[in-house]
Amino acid sequence: DVAAADAAGRDPHDGIALDNGQHVVVGAYRQTLALLATVHGTAGVGALFHRLPLTLRPFGGRRPGEFELAAWNAPAPLHLAGGVLSAQGLNWRERLALIADVRRLARMESRVAPGETVAQCFARTPRRAFAAVWEPLCLATLNTVPERASARMFAHVLRAAFTGAARHSDFLIPAVDLSACFPDAAAQFIAKRGGVVRSGVTVRAIERTGDAIALSIGTDVATFAAAIVAVGPHQLAATVGSAAAGEDAWRAPLAQVGAFAYESITTIYLGFTGRVAFSAPLLRLDDAPGHWAFDRSAALGSGAAKSAKSLIAVVISAGGPHDALDHATLAARVESQLRRLAPNLPATSFSRVIAERRATYACTPGLARPAGGRICRGVYLAGDYTDPVFPATLEAATRSGAAAARALIADCATVAAARGSTRAP
Repeated sequence: DVAAADAAGRDPHDGIALDNGQHVVVGAYRQTLALLATVHGTAGVGALFHRLPLTLRPFGGRRPGEFELAAWNAPAPLHLAGGVLSAQGLNWRERLALIADVRRLARMESRVAPGETVAQCFARTPRRAFAAVWEPLCLATLNTVPERASARMFAHVLRAAFTGAARHSDFLIPAVDLSACFPDAAAQFIAKRGGVVRSGVTVRAIERTGDAIALSIGTDVATFAAAIVAVGPHQLAATVGSAAAGEDAWRAPLAQVGAFAYESITTIYLGFTGRVAFSAPLLRLDDAPGHWAFDRSAALGSGAAKSAKSLIAVVISAGGPHDALDHATLAARVESQLRRLAPNLPATSFSRVIAERRATYACTPGLARPAGGRICRGVYLAGDYTDPVFPATLEAATRSGAAAARALIADCATVAAARGSTRAP
């Protein structure tokens, strides 16, 4: 994910549905794509995304000496090898070093030391090649700068994307807002099958009462047969409550998330009075300060912000000095960055900054993370920070949710069998 905010959601501005972050699904994210197919239907998933091969293309067009890469339309691994060999802005030594890195990915995961950073792991890669490819991909997937990011977690992602089918390395960029992409469709899917979705409520305690799980919701208490706790790690202690926090089952998970550091993800929206051409729906910036630019003009609609003809979402994928700036100053600096890269941009009509200060945990080497699934009888834990393979990505979130659901179903089946029933409680 370019941005892995706590939840995909809308932040309306003058009738425009602005996401609280920008997400990119990688073709290797099988669990995420499977869930999308479940709630939208297999045929409906294609309309949700702009799909393009692995592409790193600069905003404003390529300038002399600037890097540009696009994977070939060829079987794996030729699609990556061809893309690297034909990449612009690198010399042959740098291109061959990247090819060697890609070959190394197939066997490096088990050899990465737990305490090794991404920068250390790629220390032999020429600096320009590293900055052109591995640094932006590290920021996009781990939301942590390479000097502090876990090489082992990065290797997990790269192996998933760069080994196997060529489609695994594709970028799938949402063509609709993130709530429409999954949460809204999931809620409708549940409701059609007799389930109930309650939004805008806060759980402040989870306790076992006999064979039931009691949730404190405001001044009310609701009981259920089981509960899956799927909140951000910084929300976990407040959600389970002080009584549960004192139980042995919660002690280790709460201690582990209590040691987490966090990274911000900041999205700066800029509306323009004229059309801004995008050669691809996702373009690279020069990290001063923005990392990525998304074309979100489709979100404008026919009746929203009539003075805006284009909408660009600029993402800063990790924390940094920009966190200390007020929103107006940051928006002005990002606009200056875009105009420096594309001097003929039209005038701006509005700007909006959405900053998630604890958008994701810092994915540092050797970080102890809680195990997902069954915490105690009737209570299960899910969240991108509990998946043992992926960092804080949509795939980690969906994998953890599916794992918790499987554990719950298995336990219910065991209880039903013990009662001599064929139906789970």
